[in-house]
Amino acid sequence: MNYETVRGALTNRGLVQPKSQIELTPTDEEFYLSLFGFDNSIFEHLEVNRDPQTGKTTVSGFAGSYFAEFLYFDIDRDGDLPGSLEATRDLLRRLYNRFQLSPKQLFLCFSGSKGFHVGLHQSLFGGFAPSPQLPLQLNVLAARLLAECHELTLAELQTKSYEAKQAGGQFADVDLGIYNNNRLFRVINSRNRKSGRYKVGLTSQELLTLPLEQILTLADAPRPDYKPEAKLTAQTPIPDLSALWEYARTLDVAAFTKATVGSKSAGRGSGPIDRDFFAPPTPGNRNNDLFRQACHLFDHSELYESHVLQLVQSVNLSGSDPLPEDEVRQIVKSAFTRTTRTKGQAAATVLTPEAASGDKVEIWSDWTEEWLDYYTQTPSPMTCLLPEIDEDQEMSLKGKLAVLIGSGGTRKSYFLQNIIAQNVLGYGNRFLYSSMEMGKPETVNRFLDMYFDAEDGVSASKVLQKNARENKEQTRELLRMGSQTVADQLILTSNGGKTVQDYERDIQRTIELYGSLDGLAIDGLSAMGGKGEETERYSRATLELKELAKRYNLFILLICHTTKACAAHTRDARPFVRGSEKILDNSDFSICFANIIDVPRSTPENIQYCSHLAHVKYYNKRGSGKMLNQLLEFDGLRKSFAPSPAPLLNYPDHDAFIREYNKKARQAAKDDDPF
Repeated sequence: MNYETVRGALTNRGLVQPKSQIELTPTDEEFYLSLFGFDNSIFEHLEVNRDPQTGKTTVSGFAGSYFAEFLYFDIDRDGDLPGSLEATRDLLRRLYNRFQLSPKQLFLCFSGSKGFHVGLHQSLFGGFAPSPQLPLQLNVLAARLLAECHELTLAELQTKSYEAKQAGGQFADVDLGIYNNNRLFRVINSRNRKSGRYKVGLTSQELLTLPLEQILTLADAPRPDYKPEAKLTAQTPIPDLSALWEYARTLDVAAFTKATVGSKSAGRGSGPIDRDFFAPPTPGNRNNDLFRQACHLFDHSELYESHVLQLVQSVNLSGSDPLPEDEVRQIVKSAFTRTTRTKGQAAATVLTPEAASGDKVEIWSDWTEEWLDYYTQTPSPMTCLLPEIDEDQEMSLKGKLAVLIGSGGTRKSYFLQNIIAQNVLGYGNRFLYSSMEMGKPETVNRFLDMYFDAEDGVSASKVLQKNARENKEQTRELLRMGSQTVADQLILTSNGGKTVQDYERDIQRTIELYGSLDGLAIDGLSAMGGKGEETERYSRATLELKELAKRYNLFILLICHTTKACAAHTRDARPFVRGSEKILDNSDFSICFANIIDVPRSTPENIQYCSHLAHVKYYNKRGSGKMLNQLLEFDGLRKSFAPSPAPLLNYPDHDAFIREYNKKARQAAKDDDPF
């Protein structure tokens, strides 16, 4: 998630930062964020559109996906602040009467100048899907919502809005013109230079009951302790609002644009391409025009990069002041990266009948071309934590499904989380982690222990828990600083009962938001949803996950549990995998987990385990056929694994332990025999 940030003068545009790096602390200067966020392709766009003379960049003409956390209403009756307040209160009443939407569920602010801001979090609508058309879709949504509140049809609202503008105002004092791609929005607790007041948050009680003079007094200083009255990000969708969002999302965008805000304001992709789309680039906008044209060709044709380069170069040369050839080549390369990096991924729908019918037979040269692409692409190394496994897999794990098998208590989840942490922090890979059976606090605790050092024999999570109770804000800042390293490389979901179709939607949403995804980790198969009895469900799920791994070029890790017949010390858990042996057939390799018997403390009737040791058994069934048995040391403070230098033979498996124990028992009995 990335926002354009503007401090001081509004001319200071062009700086885009990841959300995790933006500090929203009170400030005496003008401070704005873009109303809409950008996916990660914004950084390529900025480079392509950087002015070579001044070095300045612009978000104008961005062709990627936008996202939004809130639908905002900007209520402003120019020159009449009391009227703005009354209009805001009227809107809150109408939202409550029409949708039973409590004012406590809203993000309410005095803008610091002429009006008020009312924010409805996307959770109320079931979430806003990122899209190049999202600004226009929210424009439709805002208009439709306002029409519902005033019991008007959309056509009637358009008529009244037009009449209000002709009279020099806005219908219901709501500005429906703010939903454009490049709109800036003042940040809460920042100071308005003209009025001298701050944009401040308000409780519903304050907004609905306080006299205007008292609200202005509240805005004389920042309100850093203000918090919305409801947990906005975790609200249950309201069916009527979800229906309005579906209406806005599926409305004929081109027709709506033409009827309301004009076809040029929505940006690329909002409607049909007009006859002048491939006209020669205009001076001052050459890079942007050519970039949009190249993106359109990649998006809507099967042309090779070289063909698109020829076409775009022809358009460039037809202009009065063509760009240098190497610059056009760079523009086309950026457009190719922007549109085709995930084009196959975004189009993949491997779980529907339509996808199967869309498969095609190919000739040998088609496959050799893909072979060339595969072995000449930029290396993207990944780790499976253990050097021997990495060497066997050549650190090339994308497109593969690995199953992690073991009974309860064998620390499979810890191992999985270590793989995620190493890939995110050590290799810059982006992982989507589905914790499923584990609560959010415990998941956070484990990653904190892996990320931060222990202090005086106390794990990092325990230290931070104590600090949080003593100084919550200081701990929040420490976590914020630490999270900058992770940024948006770790994506989390905790919902249980997910199907493979659900994971595919998560994958596509992640790609839309952040530009790419490298791995998916699922903890675990038994918590997944689906129809049918267990054996059938598990077989189908692993087959579909393998297909996801190939189509989206992901490394997928899946934790699989065992039947009750598998003891925690069973070193080869494959025969006991719960559900179906098809799980093994559908995977590329497996890793089994077992505990190490603490021999001095154990008897055959009472097996005890070493807390600092673990055993893994790796089998590469699709590749080299290599099998590896490895003794690991487990650091309980850091929740981390490392290969143990101790010989594995020093730690017998269960059968060897029983034989040795019985042998010693017989010897002891013989020694005690007086005869």
